[in-house]
Amino acid sequence: MAIALALLDFAPIFFLALGLFFLAQLVDRLDPRCRRLALSGLVLVIIGGLAGAISNLSLAISGEELPLLAATFHLFGAPGSALMAAAMIRARANSEGPQVGRDPWLAPTVISWLFLIAAFYLNASFGGDVWSRALTVLSLSAGIAICFAAGALGWKRGLHMAAALFALNAGVTILVAGLRSLVTQTVWTHSLAFVLSLAAECAFAFASWRVAAEFRARVGPTAPV
Repeated sequence: MAIALALLDFAPIFFLALGLFFLAQLVDRLDPRCRRLALSGLVLVIIGGLAGAISNLSLAISGEELPLLAATFHLFGAPGSALMAAAMIRARANSEGPQVGRDPWLAPTVISWLFLIAAFYLNASFGGDVWSRALTVLSLSAGIAICFAAGALGWKRGLHMAAALFALNAGVTILVAGLRSLVTQTVWTHSLAFVLSLAAECAFAFASWRVAAEFRARVGPTAPV
């Protein structure tokens, strides 16, 4: 059963990547200057997510996780989420007012490095997996920012269900993070976390597609003036 659950861990990653892909398309329409920022965030999140899932699969099969892949989950996923969050916040700002002219890479890069340095300090001072908590905070904060920006864009266009699904994703993501860090890990807690994650990421993917499709219909080159 543990191996089956480890294999199923790839499903939430797929839906998360799908949702972020739709949001990257949305960013490209609203602020083309942030296209590379969003795509870089997407790639980093995918790499981190796949590395974490493969590490969990190794743990289920052999009883030992792969430390490098387990670390990659945080080291790539958290900065990737920060880049995507910055791209979404910038796109939302540019959709509502004058174009923002400052460098879109500066803030997420500085923030990511600050959290990476904090993780390095925690690892050097305390050892264990304490260091990962700093990057978990960054990942959760960035995820909430992504959902807020995308939900606000959806609400602005009257897509209230999509906005509610983004809020649901943010809330469930925090709940799952709490289950994985504060509760003793068993097959049942892992199963609960998987079901919640899968539902949340499916909702995220659908809401992202809906908002991106709405802006494509209204902003695209064939839209009526």
